[in-house]
Amino acid sequence: MSRSQPLPLVLGHRGYRARFPENTLLAFREALRAGADGIECDLQKSSDGRYVIIHDPESERVAGVSLVVERTSLDDLKRLDCGSGERIPLLEELMQSLPAETYLDLELKEETLRPFDTDGIIHILDAHRTREHLMISSFDPNLLLPFRQRGFTVGFLVGEKVARKGLSRLAKILLRLRPQFLNLSADIVSMLGPRRAGFLFHALRLLGFSLLFWTVNVGTQAASLAPYARIIVTDEVERIIEALRSATGKTTDF
Repeated sequence: MSRSQPLPLVLGHRGYRARFPENTLLAFREALRAGADGIECDLQKSSDGRYVIIHDPESERVAGVSLVVERTSLDDLKRLDCGSGERIPLLEELMQSLPAETYLDLELKEETLRPFDTDGIIHILDAHRTREHLMISSFDPNLLLPFRQRGFTVGFLVGEKVARKGLSRLAKILLRLRPQFLNLSADIVSMLGPRRAGFLFHALRLLGFSLLFWTVNVGTQAASLAPYARIIVTDEVERIIEALRSATGKTTDF
């Protein structure tokens, strides 16, 4: 990596997940306090149509109580303790808590969200911040397309489901969606091998895609991905920031 090349942005995966309850306001605050440029988080919808920040379609893993998010009201979801007394945040609460310059990668979850949710989500987003430091991401291109058509930066998460269908299926999605970002699992390097992965990353950048890698928790891995990455998502905020700075001697500059 050239020493003159800016470092990728570092986003806390569901906040500072390695040390604090994931997808909570505490985890988001601590990620920023630790030096992250922003956060990545997940959006689901409750039974009464409220947009809540939680990864799983059920609450048991994060709160120890088994509730299905789409069948549970906001009031009942808010009674859950996600650890350290933290509650599942509303999208509005998240937006109110983030400084304007913080980068936000908001992942739309296909378990509870549909394209007709676009207007409601946009109304909340536009009420609280500009779109300059904002990405909408998803594994579901149908959720992303309305946001792309409305001028948002979108990132298509390339998962196993699409990968199994082959390059032709992926190409069709990319031609239709035209995302600014491709969001790739860091495991792709071990799957393809470093040389083939590097060739792929270089080709994708030449095609005009910015690359986001998730979830990068090892310093050497972060350093090897840095020449290709515009964004790195990590559970280990401080570890990855230090590794990137040690590798280049620079601070992040998006």
